Amino acid sequence: MNPTTRRGFLGLVGAGVLAAATGCAEKRGPAQGTAVAADKLAGLVPTRMPYEIPGLRPDLPGNEFVAPGFLTRPAQMVQAVTTKPITSGKEVTAMTPLWGTVPPGLGDNSYYAAVNERLGGTVRFNISDGNTYVQKVSTLLASGDVPELMQIPGWELIKIARFTEAANKLFADLSPYLAGDKAKEFPLLANYDTAAWQFGVFGGVLQGIPWQNEPFPFALFVRQDILDELGLPHPKSTDDLLTLGKELTDAKKKRWAFGGVDQELQRAFGAPREWRKTAQGTLVHKYETDEFAAAVEFLTKLFENGWVHPDIVANAFADQKAPFGSGQLMMLKDGLGSWHENLGRFLPDNPKFDQQPVAPFAATAGQAPIVWRNEPASMFCFVKKGLGDARTRELLAIADWCSAPFGTQEYELVNNGVEGEHYKVEDGKVAQTALGRKEVAPTYMFLSGRPPANSMSQYDGLVQSLWDWQTGAAKYLENDPFVGIRVEVPSKMAGLVQPTEDKLNEIYRGKRPVSEWKTIVKEWQEQGGNEAREFYSKVAKENGRL
Repeated sequence: MNPTTRRGFLGLVGAGVLAAATGCAEKRGPAQGTAVAADKLAGLVPTRMPYEIPGLRPDLPGNEFVAPGFLTRPAQMVQAVTTKPITSGKEVTAMTPLWGTVPPGLGDNSYYAAVNERLGGTVRFNISDGNTYVQKVSTLLASGDVPELMQIPGWELIKIARFTEAANKLFADLSPYLAGDKAKEFPLLANYDTAAWQFGVFGGVLQGIPWQNEPFPFALFVRQDILDELGLPHPKSTDDLLTLGKELTDAKKKRWAFGGVDQELQRAFGAPREWRKTAQGTLVHKYETDEFAAAVEFLTKLFENGWVHPDIVANAFADQKAPFGSGQLMMLKDGLGSWHENLGRFLPDNPKFDQQPVAPFAATAGQAPIVWRNEPASMFCFVKKGLGDARTRELLAIADWCSAPFGTQEYELVNNGVEGEHYKVEDGKVAQTALGRKEVAPTYMFLSGRPPANSMSQYDGLVQSLWDWQTGAAKYLENDPFVGIRVEVPSKMAGLVQPTEDKLNEIYRGKRPVSEWKTIVKEWQEQGGNEAREFYSKVAKENGRL
């Protein structure tokens, strides 16, 4: 789908394409958003019941912001669930995103067969490209024809106007099964942090099984092996990025310095993740800051100089992982989970492949950086509404099984497959086989979440390096004025996100002048941004944040 068509489609979503799902007439005014202090959601969410694995202790201590690190794999895995979750014999339909190659399907995939055998029945996945997932989600929500289990990333659902109304119409209320001590029936779901569960509440209804977040939304990654070959250091300022852009880019060798680094630049220049409290006690949105404008101007230069990979120039939503793995792309912003995923994907064909994160830096060398702080949950698995008590419990039992934490047999099967078939254990480390690389992909893990664990010890140095990066980055986490408040974005603001980002992408690519950014911000303000500020300001004042 070309950008113009995509903008048109998302514009329809913002204008009321979800009316069919929500039962709302198009003339109805936009949803105004909601905000509830976390402590007021206690009656809707599970009471936390930590799941302890006897004898399992981290080698590197965790804390509020740093995941515990395990430098070795446990010799024995604990079986967390002794009964099979699927008892009806009825096939389960599920939809999940994937940022990579789609594996063989049912009947041609021994990994699926093994997990389904343990579950006691068949889960049939509809796997969609994660880069364009919002389009598929929006279409299904508008049609009302959703699968029994549906994973929706939080960064996608905030782009969909009236998402909460659609969710309340189409997805089950989970409180009757999970609120308070009821969650004892699903002890692995009860193992999540309470704050993560609170973010699964939409319109006052617990609906999303959360993917518990670490506080860091992303890092800047580099191809360390290639930087070492060229004798180039990590950047410590945006001036360093200009130097690296010139030194790394060589179109004749099919090598470009940058992929998608827009948010990394916004962070480096000092723009907030979303809203920031000013010294005058008011709220300013990231779009309205000088820091954001500086990041826009800087990124445009990277495009103008030809230092951005041509696939990304042609399509802002192009896959970046494949060119990063092949050595065509040197630097990109990505989630921390991509680190081990890329190592598993690219090391077998290139033993020299080395992905490393860059320590957070500010635009000006020597200036203290900021690091954006993530929300407590970033992805949500929803259960279809109207399936009846028995089926809903069965689906929650599947999610509970898939939620098993590091150190359990279930975790091992979901993440690595069957020992001897999909992986081998060599010197206490997991080594994926060719069959594992072909068949094992993130699927079942998206039907749930789990507390974070830094446990990929099969990759030399990864656990320690990740722990070191998180420990360093935690010192610079920016205070968010809405930490501990479950805020649902007003629909008018949600409907503005993608069109505004599309205009930004046109500026980067020279289709609009940089000078238009001020006009775009004014349009954003007039079309809903100012109303959103009033809403967020009211929330902040009511909760003592302003």
